[in-house]
Amino acid sequence: MKFTSSPWGFRFWDFERYCKFMKKIGINDICIHFGDSNKFPLAFSTDKNLIEKNKKIAENNGVKFLEASITYNYKEEIPFITYLGAKYVRLCDIWEDSEESFKRVVNLLKEIGQIANDYNLILIVENHGGLMKEGRKCKKLIEEVGRENVKINYDPANFLYYGEDPLIALDYILPYIGFTHFKNVKYENGKPKYCRLSEGVIDYKKIFEKLLPSYNGYIGLEYEEPKDVEEGTIDDFEYIKKILKEVMEYEGELKNVEKKK
Repeated sequence: MKFTSSPWGFRFWDFERYCKFMKKIGINDICIHFGDSNKFPLAFSTDKNLIEKNKKIAENNGVKFLEASITYNYKEEIPFITYLGAKYVRLCDIWEDSEESFKRVVNLLKEIGQIANDYNLILIVENHGGLMKEGRKCKKLIEEVGRENVKINYDPANFLYYGEDPLIALDYILPYIGFTHFKNVKYENGKPKYCRLSEGVIDYKKIFEKLLPSYNGYIGLEYEEPKDVEEGTIDDFEYIKKILKEVMEYEGELKNVEKKK
């Protein structure tokens, strides 16, 4: 399996510390995000000196750029993403769930998708409530965009957080998944809260049993809480490897049964 991790939980770290940690736990393909580095020290900007500095830091620590989350300054950011050697560009926003918003977002994704394609990048759009709170709506959106290089970043916890069963959502979007984020959800006083994979209510065995036969991309960890992001990410990594092992062993047993028949 190929593993990576979202940078969001590490947003208050400096980039070198982030690279060293990822390398230490066995993740060699890293994700980054563009944004306000005054607010979030890990964030990249389109400052050429910063890009060069961080590129050398990554090389010196033996990690490669895989994916970058963009802002609405994407026209300037996307060329740098290619320069860094990444393959994926990610867009995440909570768009209003309305017909007017749908048309606007379709045009936006077509535009960004075309720019990404010009730089040999895949645009992945994350389900994050609003217009993309349900699997069927995500499917409708991606189909309306109609570009081969525009896909979905499947985040089961985001679906559940906004009220959609992530397994049902998966039925709709399975052919369009290009990337993943995995965290979990638990409920406190009836309200959803993101948590470690081992602490939440999402049944990841069922998720992976349905996902893995047709998805061979990256398994992306996303522990979001900054105060214990090291421990949380390590815990999530161990948990997800355990679940994946169980699922793959189960699939192997099923194949053996089929052969005997």
